[in-house]
Amino acid sequence: MHHLFLNFIVRSLALVVACLSIADAQVAPVSPQPFSQTGFSTLAAYGQNGTTGGGDLAPVSVRTAKEFQTACERLDIKDKRVRGQTPRVVLVANDLDLGELKNVTGNSTGKNVGIVRVQSHTTIYSTSGATIRRGTLELHGSCNVIIANLKFRDLWEFDPTEKYDALGWDYVRITDKDEMRAHHVWVDHCDFGKVYDGALDIVHGSDCVTVSWCKFSGDERGPQKKVTLIGHSSGAGGAKLDRGYLNVTLHHNWYQNIEDRAPRARFGNIHSFNNLIEGAQYATISVMSAVTLVEHNVYRDVKCATSFSHAKDSLAKEKGGTLCIVSSLNETPRTASRAVKESESMEQANNFKSNVERGGLKFNAPAVLKWENLNALPYAYGAGPVDATTELVKRWAGAGRVEYLATGFRF
Repeated sequence: MHHLFLNFIVRSLALVVACLSIADAQVAPVSPQPFSQTGFSTLAAYGQNGTTGGGDLAPVSVRTAKEFQTACERLDIKDKRVRGQTPRVVLVANDLDLGELKNVTGNSTGKNVGIVRVQSHTTIYSTSGATIRRGTLELHGSCNVIIANLKFRDLWEFDPTEKYDALGWDYVRITDKDEMRAHHVWVDHCDFGKVYDGALDIVHGSDCVTVSWCKFSGDERGPQKKVTLIGHSSGAGGAKLDRGYLNVTLHHNWYQNIEDRAPRARFGNIHSFNNLIEGAQYATISVMSAVTLVEHNVYRDVKCATSFSHAKDSLAKEKGGTLCIVSSLNETPRTASRAVKESESMEQANNFKSNVERGGLKFNAPAVLKWENLNALPYAYGAGPVDATTELVKRWAGAGRVEYLATGFRF
């Protein structure tokens, strides 16, 4: 049964909206079925033809944190040289507490926290939305990874400094290892709760990533402070590592009760379409030469919906970015307090404004991807009507909204 299901998933990876061409793939109705993979993760690069994870292998079912770690890290394979070349499909059969691993160093809080370093060519999924608690999934220079239909919880604690940067606890961290970049990653139909640091960060020159149909939210303790950081630093080291990389697609995601980073991007190319952002201080930030195309997004109750100049990464300091907004809505925006800093004044003056029209938009040249026409995206896609974004995203985004079956998704 699981074998047939995974065959379906692999077949669906290659599906695109047939009525669109790469050049004119701007606006077209799209059905929520079959939730096929779309975006930068589908492209061929680095010797990898799209993102297929563990392919159609029979799944390894795991029920404990140690079984999960063993399956994802291939600890059952003695030869370390072949661990990252051995595909695997990991089925999370029930909720897991990664805190049982107790393998996160530098933790003085008394909370048990675990980290699992996912090897390349891995699919991790549950059938109906299992929860992973108190832990991080790190893609440490890994490639060709799919993470689907999972909830992430219980990795937050109060920080009296309110900076939330001492512990570095993320739910999913996509980063490099030595000279190996993480690439070809698809995170789909996941639900990220409140977390100490980032919910899902894409940093250190990672590339070819799609995040789709996910939910990111705070809770009764308050909004989630940081959601997704794309590009780890504004410094010279960050520029050297990230320029030409960080090509990321974000679509049909639901951001609810957050403060910042939906996403905050540096240096890369970001395609954000049909996302719903409800309740935020700062939402879509494109700075440090990042190019961000926003299509058919809905922003509601947001102080700063979009910005191409933010905080220390400001236009005044020649650290701004590029932002193009197409057919999006900014509904009932929050009233901003009187600007004190020059950067705040710039943000307010240019809130939800493009600094380039779509016809003049040019993406950053990639270092590895073959991308000839930098005015158009290198993949076909369907950006659904903005008027349908809210209903569609609220119905289908997050884990457990659809049931994974042998024959596909059941609605």
